[in-house]
Amino acid sequence: MKEQCDFPAFTAYLLEDDILHIEIKQVDKLYPKDIEQVKDYFIETGMGDKVFTLTTFQGFIPIGYETMKAAVKYFKQNMIGAKACAVENLALRMTMRLFIKFYKPNYPIAIFNTQHEALAWLKEQKIKEKKKTTSLDAV
Repeated sequence: MKEQCDFPAFTAYLLEDDILHIEIKQVDKLYPKDIEQVKDYFIETGMGDKVFTLTTFQGFIPIGYETMKAAVKYFKQNMIGAKACAVENLALRMTMRLFIKFYKPNYPIAIFNTQHEALAWLKEQKIKEKKKTTSLDAV
């Protein structure tokens, strides 16, 4: 069963201990406060560990410059293990790829057509991260 938290711009579901599903709602625009709420939810749910996220969208949402700056600021904080986005809309996928190339997140990120593909990739990334952490602890 999914544990659910509802926010003005998104709904968050805990899929597994450290895998979150962030479902961005169909809103007029995303604001920096929306990004801050996502960050706060990551911190609360991750309890200091890295969080792996599956992000989905209900449609195209305009994102202003200030919101992009907030996203870059918050998500460069090394709290994300990996991010998978499931996006059916081709234009949105292209826009996201451009954003990713420009801002270069410091975690693995990939965009998929379906949630099933995205979640499978995310689980692989989770295993890789745990192996990396285990090997660092052994040193």
